[in-house]
Amino acid sequence: MQTTETMESILSLANVSWRHQVRDFSTWKPWAKRDGAGIHSINLKINSGTIIGLVGPNGAGKTTLMRAICGLYECDGFNKSAETRRACIGYMPEQVRWEGRITVSQAITSISLMRNSTTDVENLIRTVGLSSKSNQLLDNLSQGMRQRLSLACALIGSPKMIVMDEPLNGLDPLAQRAFSNLLKNLAKKGVAIVISSHQVGDLESLVDEVALLHRGQLLINGTLEEIRKSLNLNDDSGIVEMICSATGIEPHDISLDLSDDGMLPFRPLGGEEE
Repeated sequence: MQTTETMESILSLANVSWRHQVRDFSTWKPWAKRDGAGIHSINLKINSGTIIGLVGPNGAGKTTLMRAICGLYECDGFNKSAETRRACIGYMPEQVRWEGRITVSQAITSISLMRNSTTDVENLIRTVGLSSKSNQLLDNLSQGMRQRLSLACALIGSPKMIVMDEPLNGLDPLAQRAFSNLLKNLAKKGVAIVISSHQVGDLESLVDEVALLHRGQLLINGTLEEIRKSLNLNDDSGIVEMICSATGIEPHDISLDLSDDGMLPFRPLGGEEE
């Protein structure tokens, strides 16, 4: 992580809100829509060289927030337009299916050409640690190598920031450690990283800051030390304890706190569902 003096603000969010439009089953009209789950009044500042972990129970709004950050939703409250965000932020979605009879180098080159980028493919392959796999077919890659390939594609165009959805999923402990070290090295070079993961225990040694979401709202954000102090938790308390303390959810319910349609409805804190 960079020192405070050398940090550059990459992106600022001020009262960012977005609601999904879902089918309204209260009427017979098949085209009728209503406001569904989403995010509400998010305030967040993302600095260069900082790794931020988005955490919270299922349906908290993590993926929605990440897509809004990447410019996939037209939201007010950003200091950069959606078009600018799409151009300068790399996005690594969850579990891309890399398969086919083309090599790693050919895949990255093809995607780079589609994006009209002049990225140095060989240098990018070295950056993500795929030099020994450059000529290997996609069909023969391990899950860890596929994740590195996804990261390489997110880095095409040398973005100042990358957003990652569940990048540690499906990786064995050794691959997780290697991938985490790769992200730390990118952060040292000034790249801002926003990462969401259900494997919150693995984030504790990786992230510089945590942003805790619940029911579409940002409850608290800061360093682990700052959040422990704010929530009056012990020094050895982890992210799971933070989520439970801030939301009132029991540890065994963190991944089960869902509505019937698999998404949490938006509900103002301390109030009733809209």
